[in-house]
Amino acid sequence: MESPVLQLQSLASEGTANVQDVILKAKMIAVKLGLTDITGWLENEINGYDEWNSVPDYRVITSAPIKAFNPYHGWIHFDISNIEDMEIYHTLTTAHIMEGVAGLREYSQSKGPLYMTLPQPIASFLNKVSNVEGLQLAWLVNPTVMTRITSTVKSKILDWSLDLEAKGIMGEGLRFTQKEKENAHMTVTNNNTNNFHAPVNNAGAIGAGNAGDINQQNSITAGDISSLERELKCHGLDDNDVAELKQLVEHSPKPVSKEEVEKGFGSWIGKMTGKAFTGALKVAGAAAPAVLTNALCFYYGIPV
Repeated sequence: MESPVLQLQSLASEGTANVQDVILKAKMIAVKLGLTDITGWLENEINGYDEWNSVPDYRVITSAPIKAFNPYHGWIHFDISNIEDMEIYHTLTTAHIMEGVAGLREYSQSKGPLYMTLPQPIASFLNKVSNVEGLQLAWLVNPTVMTRITSTVKSKILDWSLDLEAKGIMGEGLRFTQKEKENAHMTVTNNNTNNFHAPVNNAGAIGAGNAGDINQQNSITAGDISSLERELKCHGLDDNDVAELKQLVEHSPKPVSKEEVEKGFGSWIGKMTGKAFTGALKVAGAAAPAVLTNALCFYYGIPV
């Protein structure tokens, strides 16, 4: 029977091949070889990414223009040229494409530009510094970006399959020998799986930063407002900031998902993010939205 690795090479190198078919074939091989890291990357490409800081660099768009929706004129230019801090400017114009490849393939066929809604904390921050309320803001994205992403995924899978062949890992039918499985693990270890799913190493990316900034240790007890207050003060929030949040917690409906946290507390998170950008907090401005959202999720017992 033909080698599944050679089948994958043929599929990945075919210009008209559906990227989903390529990924599913690659996932089958990765699972049978016991390569959990690569399997995880392939599943993220199929289902989409959940966290900003897990998005690979090939899915990041820099210098993305920001547009505001005008009910009479449609999407219009939103000027942020008055922001002199280049780190903040870079953060605000960096978009992360998190959707699965099926959606990207559909978007790539658009006849016009795409508009990607800004995350609530960032939109709230821009509304605040612009002295306006309720502006719908989005990044302008060229559909060709979606084609580039899917092409990159296919190219990475092709390179991986060629590497497997070079190491003599071919398989037969739907089976791989124990020796091939062992060699596959050695290949991944030596070549570093970051070749597949390297996170954004851009300090200005929204939600990016070092792992300690975002995946903070959870010292918050669900339902214990005092533990939430202590955690926030450790991040540099002052008594007024914490008191404002406490008022929101007491008078807002209890969220049941991370999305509801971002929506219900978006204005406050945006305000705190603005303070973080000025250096007033002990957390990087780029990481502040994720850190504060996670803290609230811990308080409400919501998985992050």
